[in-house]
Amino acid sequence: IKELEDIECFHGNILEDEIKSLLPRNGDFILRKIEGKGGGKEILVTVKWNEDILDLKLRAKKTLKGGVLYTLDGRQKHTSIKDLIKKHQISGGNVEYKGASAMLLNPIAKQAWELRPDQVHSGKMKMRMGRSMNVAVKVIKKCVANEKATTELQKEGTLMRKFNHPNVVRTFGMVIERDTIMVVMELISGGSLQSYVKKQKNVSMEEKGSYAYDIANGLAYIHSLNCIHRDIACRNCLIDVVKKQAKLSDFGLTRETPVHKILPSEKIPIRWIAPEVLKTFEYRNSADIYAFGILVWEIFSNGSTPFDTLTNAQIKEGIQLETFRPKFPDGTPQDVVDTINKCWQGDPNGRIPLSDV
Repeated sequence: IKELEDIECFHGNILEDEIKSLLPRNGDFILRKIEGKGGGKEILVTVKWNEDILDLKLRAKKTLKGGVLYTLDGRQKHTSIKDLIKKHQISGGNVEYKGASAMLLNPIAKQAWELRPDQVHSGKMKMRMGRSMNVAVKVIKKCVANEKATTELQKEGTLMRKFNHPNVVRTFGMVIERDTIMVVMELISGGSLQSYVKKQKNVSMEEKGSYAYDIANGLAYIHSLNCIHRDIACRNCLIDVVKKQAKLSDFGLTRETPVHKILPSEKIPIRWIAPEVLKTFEYRNSADIYAFGILVWEIFSNGSTPFDTLTNAQIKEGIQLETFRPKFPDGTPQDVVDTINKCWQGDPNGRIPLSDV
């Protein structure tokens, strides 16, 4: 329904987890969209009343003349959704639907991070004063078939909005009004760190060390926010070739928790995995520190794959031994080797803190 995008309190496909913080007071309300039964779309007015969060379904009824009347309670009706909501606000009466009853008092406007669909097009984001900037965009089409993937992307974007650090990729916002969900991020000029160190054969030891330090800073920052990245690897870092700066990226597996439990059947990046994760099926920050050590080895090995001659089964068995770690190439500074060996301690409590890297 095109009209919805012009309603300031319409929040599209906003996640359930975000609604409570948007509605702190009784009478606060938003309009949102959900997947209905059978794959259809439903529009809800979600309102806080008597400390509960209630959903009132917007219903559309065709008129004899071919028009449409919208209603929430079957009594108040209007050809415009915006005007229907205004009617309920002005009347001051309770809206009742299927046992739910609430007053619509305070429409909650779109947040600064909620970008409009017409703001993002062909890798550009419109800004104030008519200017635009180049951006990177993660996109997924929302439908029943990929509902899980869509939710995961939205959760990733929601988490990334909290990050503000020079060594972490910045997120400008998200487009959630239509069925195409977008996470809009800063565009980093040099591509992945893995590709960069693989292709640029003349990267100095000092430059490599600087990139490792950048990622250590970015990772320490997200750890300070109670987050575990869970997928630290060269491929998930980006390089700004102009500033000669590395940035941590790809937060699809990141969780905001001190401990994250996984299922034994869950896929994991085995070549970067800490040995204790295979025993306990639990991730902590210390597992990221182990993986950071593998990432530094990748940098100084010009983007090589760790344990590239071994099968996953051989790696699973081997990493329980502290002697089973990738060997740094000749010429790697000894202080780098010594530091990373402390990241690879078998005892997770014995690993060096990132602040000491």
